Amino acid sequence: MLLRPLFPGGPDVGVIGLSLSAPPTASLPLHRLAVIAPESADPAASGEDALAAQIGSGLAVGVNFVDSDWITAGGHAQEVLGRVLKGHAAALIASKGGPRLTFHGGLTIDNSRANLMNQSIDSLLRLKRQRVALFQVHWPDATPPEQTARGLQDILHAGQADFVGVCNYSLEQTQALATHIRLHTVQAPLNLLNRRALDGLLPWCVANGVGFLASDPLLSGLLAGRFTGEEEFTDGDRDEYFAAPQFQKAVQFVRELAALSPWPPAQLAVAWCLAHGASCVLCPAAEVAALAPAAELSLDAGLLQSIDDLARSHGLLKP
Repeated sequence: MLLRPLFPGGPDVGVIGLSLSAPPTASLPLHRLAVIAPESADPAASGEDALAAQIGSGLAVGVNFVDSDWITAGGHAQEVLGRVLKGHAAALIASKGGPRLTFHGGLTIDNSRANLMNQSIDSLLRLKRQRVALFQVHWPDATPPEQTARGLQDILHAGQADFVGVCNYSLEQTQALATHIRLHTVQAPLNLLNRRALDGLLPWCVANGVGFLASDPLLSGLLAGRFTGEEEFTDGDRDEYFAAPQFQKAVQFVRELAALSPWPPAQLAVAWCLAHGASCVLCPAAEVAALAPAAELSLDAGLLQSIDDLARSHGLLKP
């Protein structure tokens, strides 16, 4: 697989990475967004066997970067990852911290020094590793950036991670934290329709020598052609492209996208992210093997322009 530096001067990673985080939705609390069911005595029924097979398939096609987090499946996803990657010392793992459960079972975001350090240690135990390549703050909160930075700095000093970054931060929040600590990566959604990162975050990363990790490249499956246009969604935090009339326009856009190139729309969507400067595009575990050929695709200026023109013709991009 084609390799790129995780950030300028950083380790080389496959341009397609594997994500163990579930897609965003408001219908379930974050701690229930499990790629597998936690605490199951039956690996086949829980999905543990399937997840292990998906991770193995990713490794077989050259994936060497796996993005995980502390909260998904109650931590069980990281435990499975640790077992699968036993003997794969060269595979680079990213972990995230911040979201935690309250005493009453609710979810809160806690980017304090103590919580970040505790979750870092906890993840290492689950992963059966002495350190991870990258530790990221999963979501922003009201913790003063200097306190969050102190937690990240202590994680680095303790040798629990080689590098640190942020995930789902705005440009302003990223800049505020970056005044207190050297950030190595920024992770944010980027895809053919959700291009907000191109307006601020990604240019800032390029200007400051920070790697950009593109999440949600398939827009929760929309850009893979999984929807008919008849579906209805009630999730309040889904991308605006899942609300009428944009949803129906986006479904038609994907249908016509298939005629622009010989490659499947899903692979084209991943290659588009790479063409716009992402260090690594994070793909769902179940999709990563099928999307791996996108690492070798080269999109010329004419095709990129045709994609933009098609999206604008459906009113999905600004003129």
